[in-house]
Amino acid sequence: MNIRDVHGMKATYFYRFIWFGCLSVCVPIMLAGFVYYQFSMKGGIESIQSDNQTSLTMVEQFTEKVMRDVVDRSFHLAFDSMITDSFNLPDYQTNYVAQMELLNKISLEKYQNNLIGNIYYYNNNAQFVLSTEAGHQQKADFKYKKDIEQLEKSNQQGQWIYLPESKLNGYISFAMKLPTLASGESQGLLVIQVDVSQIKKYVADVSMLAKTESIIAIDEQHRVLFQIQKGSDTHSYYNGEVIQTILSDQRKKDSFKAEDSHGEPLYYSYIKSTSGNIYISVYPNQAIAKELGWIRWMTIAAVLVLLSVGILLTVITLKRAYNPIGQLVEHLHIEKKTLGEQLDRSIPPLLERLLQQWLAGNYIHSPTLYDECRKYGIPVDHTYVVVLVVKVEKLFNEERFRPEDKPMITFAVTNVMGELLSSHPTLRGNVLHDHQGQGTAILYFDKDASLNSNINETKQFAESVRAALLKYLKLQVSVGIGRFYPHIADIRVSYRESKLSLQYRLYKEDESVLYIADLESTQKLLPFSYPRAIESSIVESLALGDLKQAKSSMEEFTHALQPSESYAISSQSYHMLLAVIIASIEHKGGGIPDMLEYDLFDQLRVRETRAEMRDWFSEYLFPLYEKIANDNYNTSGKIIAQKVRRYIIDNVSREISLAECADLFHITPAYLSRLFKKEFGESFIDYVTECKMNEARRLLTATDQNISQIAEAVGYSHRNFNRVFQRLLKTSPSNYRTNYR
Repeated sequence: MNIRDVHGMKATYFYRFIWFGCLSVCVPIMLAGFVYYQFSMKGGIESIQSDNQTSLTMVEQFTEKVMRDVVDRSFHLAFDSMITDSFNLPDYQTNYVAQMELLNKISLEKYQNNLIGNIYYYNNNAQFVLSTEAGHQQKADFKYKKDIEQLEKSNQQGQWIYLPESKLNGYISFAMKLPTLASGESQGLLVIQVDVSQIKKYVADVSMLAKTESIIAIDEQHRVLFQIQKGSDTHSYYNGEVIQTILSDQRKKDSFKAEDSHGEPLYYSYIKSTSGNIYISVYPNQAIAKELGWIRWMTIAAVLVLLSVGILLTVITLKRAYNPIGQLVEHLHIEKKTLGEQLDRSIPPLLERLLQQWLAGNYIHSPTLYDECRKYGIPVDHTYVVVLVVKVEKLFNEERFRPEDKPMITFAVTNVMGELLSSHPTLRGNVLHDHQGQGTAILYFDKDASLNSNINETKQFAESVRAALLKYLKLQVSVGIGRFYPHIADIRVSYRESKLSLQYRLYKEDESVLYIADLESTQKLLPFSYPRAIESSIVESLALGDLKQAKSSMEEFTHALQPSESYAISSQSYHMLLAVIIASIEHKGGGIPDMLEYDLFDQLRVRETRAEMRDWFSEYLFPLYEKIANDNYNTSGKIIAQKVRRYIIDNVSREISLAECADLFHITPAYLSRLFKKEFGESFIDYVTECKMNEARRLLTATDQNISQIAEAVGYSHRNFNRVFQRLLKTSPSNYRTNYR
C-alpha cells in the first residue's frame, strides 16, 4: 500500500466521520421537531379553549352585569311614584313641573351608566314622550315613533328587543309596558336603549386578548344579541346544529369540536348564563395550524443550521484531534474566563433586586440575610443604615417630559446619585430605584461614628444630589431621609420613614431635604378650623362664572390650611373641597356623573404638595366646572328658562320671587338669574314686572274693572300699581285707558 492510498483511506474515513456526526445531530432534531409539533398542536388546542373560556367568562360577566343593571333601573323607574302617579293625573299633559321632575329623574338614571344611549317614557293617555335625548315631544314628532307602535302591539310586559328605528341607530332596547294599578291595562311605555357598539367594543378588546375568531351572544329565544368577528371575515360559524348541540348539553359551560360545511374542524367554547343567554366563541383548526406553523420552519432552520455547524465542528475537531490535552487546557481556560466575566456582569443587577426585596421586607430570617450579605460583599458589622428616597417634583407641569419618560428620568436620577456616592470621600452604600421608580440610596457607617456626624453627612449628600439634579438636569427634587438603625434588617423601616417624610412637603414646600426625626420632633397639634367660609366663596364664584375670584379664593383656602401642619388634615380638606364642588354642579342644572367620569379624586390623590393641589384646582378643575356648566346650560338651561317664563305668565296675579322659582326647579337663585339674563336679555325682576304691566294694559283696554281691581289682579296695591305703571309707561293707568280704549 503506497502513501497515496494511505492518505486516501484517511480522507475517506475523515469524510465518513463528518457525515456521521451530521446525521447523528440532524435525525434526533427532526424527530424531536415532529413530536414537539404534535404535542404543541394538542397543547395549543387545550390552551386556546382555556383562553376562550376565560374570555367568554369576561364577556358573560360584563354583558350580564350591563343587562341586569338596565333591567334593575327599568323596574326602579317603573315603580317610581313619579311614573305611577302620572297616569292618574288628569292635567299631566300640561303639568310641566311634574314632567321636568320626571325628565330629571330618568336623566340621572341615564348618566349613571355610560352604556345607556337614551331613555324615554311614553304616556298613551297624553300622547307625548319624555326622552333624555329630545326632552318633551308629541308622539307624532318622536324619532322612535315606529318603535312605540311595534311595542304597543306586543304581548310582552318586559323584553330585550331590537326595535327597527333603534337598531338603525345602534341600540338594543329593554322595553316595559306600564300598567295602571287600577285596571292593569298598559297605559304607557318605558324604554331604555343600550349602545351596542360600546358592548361590542369591550367584547372586541377581550377577543383580541383571546385566540378566538368570533364571539356571539344569543338570547333564550335564539335571537342574536351581538356578534364580533376578527378582520373582515364574514364566514358564518354558527348554525342550527351547533346551537342544538349546546342546548342539548346540561352543563353550563364546555368546549367541543365540530366541522363546517367544507369539513374544516372548528373548536367551540360556550357559557350559558343564568338569564338564559348563551355566549359562544369559535376558533378554526386552520388558524391553529397557521399559528403553530413556525415550529415546522424552526425545525427545518435548526436542521440546516446544525448541519452546517456539525460539518464545521466535525472538521475542526478531527483536524485538532492530534493535540487533545492542549486543546482541553485552553478550552477550560477560556470557559473559566468567560464564566467569570458573566458573573461579574450579573452581580450588580442581582444585588439591586436583592436590595429591592429587603426594602420591601421580603427576606425569611437572619441567617439568610447574613448569607446574602457575605455573598455580595455587604458589610453587616456597621452601626447605622439610612435610606434616602429622591422624589422628582412638578412632573405634571413639565413640558419637557411625557408620562412614558418616567423610567428615563429615574435612570438619570439614579446615575447622578451613583456618581456622587462613588466620588464621596467617606460615604459608602448602594444606589438603586425602588418598585415605585424613585431613586433610592442605602448608606452605612462605622460603629464608632457619632449619630450627629452621620446625620450631617447624610444631609450634605442629599443636598448635593438635589443641587446636581437642578444644575445639570433642571429637575427640582425633594429628598426624604429615614432614621438610622443599628441592624441591616431595619432598612425597610428606614425606607418607610423616608417615604413618610416626603408627605410633609404638603406644608413644608420650602424645604427640599426632609429628615423624619426633625419633622416628627417638631410636629405639634395646633388649633385648626376648616375654612368653610372660603369654601363657600369658591363655590359661589364658580356658580357665577367668576373664575378669577375662584382662583383668588383658592389661594386663600391653601393659605388657611397651612397652620394645621398636618398631612392628613390638609389632604382631606382638599378632598372635602372637591366633593363640595362636584355636588354644587347639580344646582346648575347638571348631573354629578358629568364630573365623576373624569376620575377627579384619583387625579387629586397623586398631587402631593399644596402647590400641585392648588394649581390642579385652579388650572384644571375650575375650567372643567365652567365647561360642564355651559354644556348643561345648552342642553337643559334653555328648557328651564322657558318653563320659568311660562310659570310667571300663568301666575301673574300674585307676587313671584326669584327664590320661589329657583326652588321650584331645584336650582340656585344666582344660576336662575344668569339663565334669565342670557336667554331673555333682561333681569328676572324686570321680566316679572313687564309681564304684570302687559296684563294690566290688557285689562285696562278690554274690561270695565276699576284701577284697584286691576292692581289686585296683577299682584299690586293700588298705590304701588300707579307708581310702577307711571314709571314704565310714562302715563297714569287712567290716562292710558282713556287714550287706548
